[in-house]
Amino acid sequence: MCESFKTNCVCGQKTAEIFFGKMVLTESAVAQVFCPNCSKDVERERYDRVWDNDWLIEFDMNVLQAHAASMGIAPQDVTAEWVFDQGYATWVGITPDDTKSRNQERAEIQQLAKTDLLAYYKAMKDWGLNREKKFMKEGWRKMGAPASTGGSKHNFES
Repeated sequence: MCESFKTNCVCGQKTAEIFFGKMVLTESAVAQVFCPNCSKDVERERYDRVWDNDWLIEFDMNVLQAHAASMGIAPQDVTAEWVFDQGYATWVGITPDDTKSRNQERAEIQQLAKTDLLAYYKAMKDWGLNREKKFMKEGWRKMGAPASTGGSKHNFES
């Protein structure tokens, strides 16, 4: 079973939920998470970091290298961006707090189901489509945003 875990930003003010797909990595792969406020002065061009809308996940490269064979990549080629984009360690949903925000938004719409089922179905459909458009416009990585805020690929030796 794939796992996820919630972790606080380095400032402790915001929480991100990270999904570990394909049953390879665990929370030991994540060194630190930085919210947009904390990432302002952080070095950008590093292979152990992945950027997404000014959020940053810093990975423990020793852990990633140790699991590289299980991910089908050579240890010297593994990068944070690759691990994130391939779904081995990524957000639960589209954003760091997607589960929380999605559940809150959905709960509001579900109130309609008690009074007007047709309006509820329409609202859910519109919500899903508008939500997707919003994430694309905001530039979230999982929505196909170019990786312009992150670093480039770097090889390194163990």
